[in-house]
Amino acid sequence: MTEPRPHRIALAPDQAAEELRREVRSGHLDGDAVNAVLAEAGHQVPRVRRERPASLSEREVEVLRLIARGHANRFMAEGLHVSPDTIKHHIQHIYDKVGVSTRAGARLFAMENALL
Repeated sequence: MTEPRPHRIALAPDQAAEELRREVRSGHLDGDAVNAVLAEAGHQVPRVRRERPASLSEREVEVLRLIARGHANRFMAEGLHVSPDTIKHHIQHIYDKVGVSTRAGARLFAMENALL
């Protein structure tokens, strides 16, 4: 929007940002996506801290996503650069927090809470 096109002139950065925000308000664009683009372009955007379900930490959500995708503990440990014992502890904390006792239950929780 800040580059000239044959069908329109280039907009100033603030004008382009306002146009994108207007598109969000009208429901044509996703607000999170627009905020990400504006932040990358150097605009001030509101920082939204989202509550994660069951008070899961960011790392626990990361492990839960790997569980839901069917990854083995050893693979998760290698990918996250931690020991397999650390992964076991994360999994147990996840199970306790979300109230499940199996990988299938954890996978279902992840899907129900849009964590995948």
